[in-house]
Amino acid sequence: MKVQVVGFEITEGVSKKTGQPYAIGKLHCTLPLAPAQGQSNKAKGSMGASYQCDVSVLRKVEHLAPPFVAELEQQDIMRYGERKTEIVSVVPTQLTPAPKAA
Repeated sequence: MKVQVVGFEITEGVSKKTGQPYAIGKLHCTLPLAPAQGQSNKAKGSMGASYQCDVSVLRKVEHLAPPFVAELEQQDIMRYGERKTEIVSVVPTQLTPAPKAA
């Protein structure tokens, strides 16, 4: 899936409760809006989305300055009894933002 990456977060530390280390990654991006196929609804612009991401995936792009266009590979996982979408790969394809549609 091609998206515009507008930011990412890497939070690391040691839990005060358990004393165990933690590392949490979050990827923030915009997705283009498009009407559903066969629908007459009009949709223009983009919407924001945030995805949980392993910190090791974000380390590969942390040297890049957002915004940039990237191809994401995602997978659905079960976490605490809920299905979540997690990003497993971020591959930059264009280091400058895509031009805005007229």
